Amino acid sequence: MTTMTVEFGWCPDPLDFAIGDITVATLADLDTKVAGVSEGSGVDSDWIYAPLYVMGRGVHQRPYASRIFGLPKTHCLSHAAADGPEHIEFLVWALSFFMGMRLTTTEAGFLDATPIKSHALIDFVLSPREYLPALAYAEAFWQANKAHRVRAHRWIAAVHALFIAQYPRALQFERFIYLYGALDALFKLAGDFHHVPKGAVSHHRRVSWMCGLFNMPLPAWADASSGSSPVGNIRNNTLHESLYMDAPLGFALHGVGTNLHLTLEMQAMICRFLVALIGDPGADYVRTPVTTRQMQGWSP
Repeated sequence: MTTMTVEFGWCPDPLDFAIGDITVATLADLDTKVAGVSEGSGVDSDWIYAPLYVMGRGVHQRPYASRIFGLPKTHCLSHAAADGPEHIEFLVWALSFFMGMRLTTTEAGFLDATPIKSHALIDFVLSPREYLPALAYAEAFWQANKAHRVRAHRWIAAVHALFIAQYPRALQFERFIYLYGALDALFKLAGDFHHVPKGAVSHHRRVSWMCGLFNMPLPAWADASSGSSPVGNIRNNTLHESLYMDAPLGFALHGVGTNLHLTLEMQAMICRFLVALIGDPGADYVRTPVTTRQMQGWSP
């Protein structure tokens, strides 16, 4: 174990705190960096989009975005007894989830677009002082599972899928595929900690099984009491037959003319599972309904 420090971004808010071996600090010239990004090109409705693809050193541009892009580093995270780069990366991903915006240590760690303000990609709000106990959960998770690092990888994968599903230009079937992938990762992670009845948890019953683990209300789209669940049926048709709502991908939407908001509720459910599995299954937030657009409180 050794002291490790990494710079990360993009975060427009000053963050300066320490808990245990972890220290987060704001880099110099944050105001200048924030102004440069928020007033620059490619920003729309508090999201920044990938720039147009530029060929070589010339001024020629392709008529499409480069997709992968970078933003200035704004903060650094240090750990006085780090197990290695994966340990630090996991903590940055955890802070990314707690803040509800993509944070990265890489040179070009953003895909297609990313929000430039915090709390855009989650449905709960933490105050800066609450980042400390939240990061303590992440550190405890790492320490408890560092011999099985795939568990941290699965948690990160679910966060990433949750985030990229919310790309403003994504079609609904694309959002669904990413979100279902996040649910699958979380089911696998939950199975690392809890006994999964052999052969009893099909795709139709995975969400209901996880809801049962954490005493969470079951949304109608995950109810498999009839033998199958709506979300399981949509998943099977989409992935196995390239049919979304009985139409070719992109030609139909779920919930038209109703009050149903499947992908929004899936996003909210994923947030609750992520909180429960990072180490706070008893939080009141975990059992709040997913059928509302209202921001919720979580007090780690």
